Amino acid sequence: MVKAPAWASSVSSEEVSSSEGMSSATRRVIFLDIDGVLAPIRRWDRYGDLDPACIRVLNEIVAHGGADVVVSSTWRYGKTVTELQEILAAEGFAGRVVGTTPIGGPGADRGQEIAAWLAEHAVGGYVIIDDHVDMGELRTHLVLTQPARGLQPADAPRAIAILMRPSNGGPLC
Repeated sequence: MVKAPAWASSVSSEEVSSSEGMSSATRRVIFLDIDGVLAPIRRWDRYGDLDPACIRVLNEIVAHGGADVVVSSTWRYGKTVTELQEILAAEGFAGRVVGTTPIGGPGADRGQEIAAWLAEHAVGGYVIIDDHVDMGELRTHLVLTQPARGLQPADAPRAIAILMRPSNGGPLC
């Protein structure tokens, strides 16, 4: 197992246990960005409007992949897992938010934050849904969205396929 960097010790202590009846080795996780994924960025000065059509696509991925969500978005700053669940559920999200990635130190990118989370949690498969490519070696698990469009129905089959790919049952870093 790869040791997580020192800054990764900020992994949320509020994380929810894995899905009922699912061992950590079979647990599947969606690392979710929000701006540019569920909240298309149509104007440079306007962020935060969740799009119901994008949420429906996420619901399809969650349902077909049997996955839970770990929020990797900046939306995790200052919010608990419960608050993130409530925000998404209020807009139609039918799945479960089970955690957030740790907030990296200076110079850390999103891929490093996801790798730190994976170093602490065994999963059977995962997909990263984001509008940025800063995923390093984890890029093969990325479904890249167009920021102005967000998550589209055409993204679902690829996300599900990546999610269902075995990850050898252990942390990947």
